[in-house]
Amino acid sequence: MSKILLIVAHPDLADASKANAALVNAVSDLDHVTVHDLYAAYPDFAIDVEAEQNLLLDHDVIVFQHPVYWYNVPPLFKLWQDKVFTMPFAFTPDRSPSQLSGKKGIVAATTGVPAEHYTLEGANRTTLEALLENWTATLRLCQFDVQPLFKVHGVAFGGTDEDLATSAKDYRELMLSYAD
Repeated sequence: MSKILLIVAHPDLADASKANAALVNAVSDLDHVTVHDLYAAYPDFAIDVEAEQNLLLDHDVIVFQHPVYWYNVPPLFKLWQDKVFTMPFAFTPDRSPSQLSGKKGIVAATTGVPAEHYTLEGANRTTLEALLENWTATLRLCQFDVQPLFKVHGVAFGGTDEDLATSAKDYRELMLSYAD
């Protein structure tokens, strides 16, 4: 059974998040999923790099879940990337295997606006995949086996409770698919 580490970075998961909390709640009871809330673990932003790297080593599938903030990750997640994805732990200059090589990597992102905003014709004039290409490039550099982006749109505008329930169900099914 693959062990999944769900790293979630929402500045106020318990009180202000509807979508990210729903996704976490949909999978938190699964035995093979470890939920790691960065903002709860590091309210002072003082990241324990060794502990974080050990968590990554102890899991087969790493899910990076966050709301899209100004077309990027929340600030603590960026700091986490800078501190934890170090050389030679996460990548090597000669592309020889790092300690993360071959782990499956999934980005799970939520957006406030509907999906049509994330098209070339939409209000953002780009896709969510294009905006989060930095994640894909980072995961490739670290030699993750990059899995498709999991996305939930319209959590602040346009989405319904039924849409969110469907997304939470799909998220659970995704996590269960790695239980084999």
